[in-house]
Amino acid sequence: MELPTEYLELKKEVETYYEEFQSDENIKSKTDKYYKGIQIMFSPLIIRPKVMFIGINPGAGFFNTNNRHVKRFSPLENSEYLKGEYRLAQQTRKLFDKAGLTSEDLKNSVKSNCFFFATKNEKELHQFLSHLKPTKVYNKSEKWIDDLVNLIKPSIIICEGKSAFSRFVKNKNCEINNNENVLYTKWNDIKIIGYKRNFSNILGINNVAKRLKYCAE
Repeated sequence: MELPTEYLELKKEVETYYEEFQSDENIKSKTDKYYKGIQIMFSPLIIRPKVMFIGINPGAGFFNTNNRHVKRFSPLENSEYLKGEYRLAQQTRKLFDKAGLTSEDLKNSVKSNCFFFATKNEKELHQFLSHLKPTKVYNKSEKWIDDLVNLIKPSIIICEGKSAFSRFVKNKNCEINNNENVLYTKWNDIKIIGYKRNFSNILGINNVAKRLKYCAE
């Protein structure tokens, strides 16, 4: 599949940024212990899908399995949620099932993150980012995920965790509804759902499914 110009421009921006911070020895010496790689997408690039998932950042799964940094700037061929056996993949399939959405809906969903940098956990993500503040990493990351959403044009965004929701809607002037542990807002006609989680477990999964079902109708 030929990638759209907008994606190629985003990819180039991220690659350039990656090369710059990796070649800065001063920054690298401070960030190396946290950094586990970089990845933009965890699914194919599909335009106008029903659902787009946005997490806070990639975890260290690839690093732990392969003992090397992940470095992927292009979309994947298949969504990792279709057959992944890790907990969040299982929980996401369960969420879709409860909301009456099909495996085809999941196959045609898109997945990315607020930050493209992989770390062991969220605490280490913020330690990593703190050393990159002079490079305007927060502004750049916000622009990248917004550019991606504007290109993809999903009907619904599911933010995977409270911090992913807060980070994504920040500076967007959204009115937030928080009902039964399910966060909800709208931005540019996109319905945005945020759930709270305990590690990789979706808290109040039945309430999240109810909201998702309502949004998908």
